[in-house]
Amino acid sequence: MAAKQLSSTRSATRKPSRSSRPVWGAFQRIRRRDLILLTGALSLACLSVMVVLFLVLQTQSTATPLADQPANPVRPQPTHTVAFAEVTGLRQYSPAQAAALAWAADAQLVSANAAWPKVIGQAQVGEPTWWVYRFYSPAKERLLFVTIAPQGEVETIEHVAPVTLPPRPIAGDKWLIDSPTALALWLDYGGAAMLGSQPGLEMIIQLRSAGNSPDPVWMVIGLNNQTQQIHRVVIDAQQGVVTADQAGS
Repeated sequence: MAAKQLSSTRSATRKPSRSSRPVWGAFQRIRRRDLILLTGALSLACLSVMVVLFLVLQTQSTATPLADQPANPVRPQPTHTVAFAEVTGLRQYSPAQAAALAWAADAQLVSANAAWPKVIGQAQVGEPTWWVYRFYSPAKERLLFVTIAPQGEVETIEHVAPVTLPPRPIAGDKWLIDSPTALALWLDYGGAAMLGSQPGLEMIIQLRSAGNSPDPVWMVIGLNNQTQQIHRVVIDAQQGVVTADQAGS
């Protein structure tokens, strides 16, 4: 009887058959692959935000403001055209906002940015890329990063540390100018010339608050990573007028 009980116990604790191990191994590999891809995407998004912040701080003190604009200026039409209009800052904002409101009902947009690491010519300006949106919740005192892939996939990551100085939110009714227009204005105001003479630029665009202005602005930056030459143009995101430009190192 004891032998039978021992035999049945061994049967109950027997390891999975060899035929099932490959399936389990493949499942583990798929999960590892997905986790690696997800981690990489989120790391890229955070890195993009840090690069944008660095360039903003670097160029903020050297910008050349343009003449004061009238109270209700005529919205200029760019002479250059950006062909890509499907994956833009405004179009990708809706799923980002939905994800942020699911995280916190009081979530407020703080910034939006995208980057193109190597732009060879004007035909590549504004190509579909990842967009990263930063939201702030006064109730949580936390930031949320929402990344939208060109195909529409949504990923979120919450900043762990509480925010001691609340950022200034961007009101939805103040943001009327989309990213293709901002990129086209960057081309108009010296960007096309820089890109023509220095192909392979890194391009970055960010929607953000600007000083005492009630309207948000688009900041478009072209960076030559070899010479560190920078060309920056700032556009009022409600009126569509260029408020500052800066070129140099």
